[in-house]
Amino acid sequence: MDLMSNSMEVKTKAKILVLFANAYSMLDGQGRPMSGCSVHYLFWGENGEQLLTQSVWDPTKPVGIQRAKCSISMELREKIPVAPAIYEGDFLMSVGGDGKPVLKLQDIAYVSNVEFKAKVIPGLQIPGMLVQEPEAAGKAGSKAANN
Repeated sequence: MDLMSNSMEVKTKAKILVLFANAYSMLDGQGRPMSGCSVHYLFWGENGEQLLTQSVWDPTKPVGIQRAKCSISMELREKIPVAPAIYEGDFLMSVGGDGKPVLKLQDIAYVSNVEFKAKVIPGLQIPGMLVQEPEAAGKAGSKAANN
């Protein structure tokens, strides 16, 4: 833990899946120029375990994984040449003015590309779902489920 200007700050590293990065340059509310890079990411874990399927069989409750979003310095944009990809993020956690913890991405380093692929879960039945024929596994094409 680093003790800086009467506030506690904790440094940590985490693998993240960067989904999107985009540099920006604009004027703030007072007309002053500002620039940086907007980064959208998911926490990855060591081997993707943070992205395990999250499903709840109750349509009134959320499912899935919510992405995080931050703004970093323009210089760090050069360290994000490809997305989606896995990166190691250096984070700094401090306590914000409202007393809540704030996690800020301070630095980033490329780790690897990622591969997305469709996965059919045998036996899964959801109203209105599209299903693949067993002989068409791996091929494009589906048909509406008979319900």
